[in-house]
Amino acid sequence: MDGKKYDILLLGSTGYTGQMVLEYFLKNYQRGISSGEVKLLCAVRSTKKLSDILLRIKEKEAITCSEKIEAKQCDVGDYDSILSCCRMCRVVISTVGPYATYGYNTVKACVEGNCHYVDVCGEHTFMLSIHKEFNEIAKEKKLKIIHSASFISAISDLGTFIIQEEFLKRYKEPCPYIRIRLSAEGSELRTVGKTTIRSFLQFRKDVQNGYHEHYLCDGKYDKVVNDKVSSYLQEKEKKKKSFFDYEEEFGYCFGTVYSRAEEAYVLWSNYLLNYRYGKSLTVSYQQYDAHLTTPMYVLRKMLSSVKKVFSSVVAFALSPFGLGDYLVGKYVDWLHTPKTATELRRAFWACTVVGQSCVGVSSSSEDAKGGKGPVEGTHPKSGNQECGNQKSGNQESVNQNSGSRERKIFLHLSGKNEDPGYLLSAKIISESGLSLLESNLPDTFGVLSVSVGLGQVVVERLRRASLGMRIEV
Repeated sequence: MDGKKYDILLLGSTGYTGQMVLEYFLKNYQRGISSGEVKLLCAVRSTKKLSDILLRIKEKEAITCSEKIEAKQCDVGDYDSILSCCRMCRVVISTVGPYATYGYNTVKACVEGNCHYVDVCGEHTFMLSIHKEFNEIAKEKKLKIIHSASFISAISDLGTFIIQEEFLKRYKEPCPYIRIRLSAEGSELRTVGKTTIRSFLQFRKDVQNGYHEHYLCDGKYDKVVNDKVSSYLQEKEKKKKSFFDYEEEFGYCFGTVYSRAEEAYVLWSNYLLNYRYGKSLTVSYQQYDAHLTTPMYVLRKMLSSVKKVFSSVVAFALSPFGLGDYLVGKYVDWLHTPKTATELRRAFWACTVVGQSCVGVSSSSEDAKGGKGPVEGTHPKSGNQECGNQKSGNQESVNQNSGSRERKIFLHLSGKNEDPGYLLSAKIISESGLSLLESNLPDTFGVLSVSVGLGQVVVERLRRASLGMRIEV
């Protein structure tokens, strides 16, 4: 890639998420952009619209480097147009969705134009098709095609990466059970973008009823669970499936519309790593509300059930005519107004990733040795550690009745002055794009997840970018 004129090509920089990515670069990398250390090219349909956006950001944030941003007119629907841009850049950051509609040309141009690619895509049908077509040639050319560098998937993926590496370092084996718990506190300050709605509808239309936890692995995931691991995991999953899904550390928990996608993405990473985290790995993604009372929880569950039944009836009634998704997709601009970036800066978020196992229970495919399956122990004694500056300690909680010991490691992730959906995604994809310029990345190529392609490099960049990371053992 030597001799390329630009470091990063921004696609979609006049769109909803793309503007936040552009502003993130301008605010956080003024010095590098001004000095020419970071060279950005924005490929847009309207250079006039980009100029207006740059002027607004300059006046609002007192940015001094906006004149260093170069623009090129481009149509992502025109392959030659996008290819000419990719030939000039080392890394492409794309926020142009739905990806099933606009993503193929971009990935193909990146492979032909010899540049890395990263997006915020959550459309698993698109991701799987890209993997099937471009994985081998990207490997041959030593290119990284990275999907889902966003709040959806990347936080779960990187959190699991950190937890598993900690388990491997401390105990010489991975943990078989990962819980990812997103706090519902502050959810009223969050939003959903219009393209996100369109992407979700497109994904639902494409995948229909064929989605499962190993979807991204094309059904090739080799899950092996020995008896002791099975007993341990069954006990953990029993709570999740019960009506009262209450966890001592978090309170009442409930699934989200994207829980299965989060879990599938983490398992995809494990698959790409040739089961580094073991073939019995089980992932559970839920939201929790620490302030929710039991009566309110019951009411919420009942309303959720009624809503599901109503939605199913409506969907069934409209499905022969294809009207449901059509009406929402066609009139989303009229029906929905997402919050602005300024409004989203009032938001905050917190997510905890918990890795846990029982002594004598490994997530490897071999038979584990040890005692009977554990009963949920008490919260382990805590010792707070900054990620990357960790010390040893006692991570085992003992159940006095059974005598079994359970190991737990908590990773607390958090952010202020940003919502987890869009401002955080802008941070993640920006730092992921910059990570692709570094020389100390994992020696992995092809179509990849964030953790597999970027590893510790992006973790450290995000930590320096004020993404809160704290390990509790």
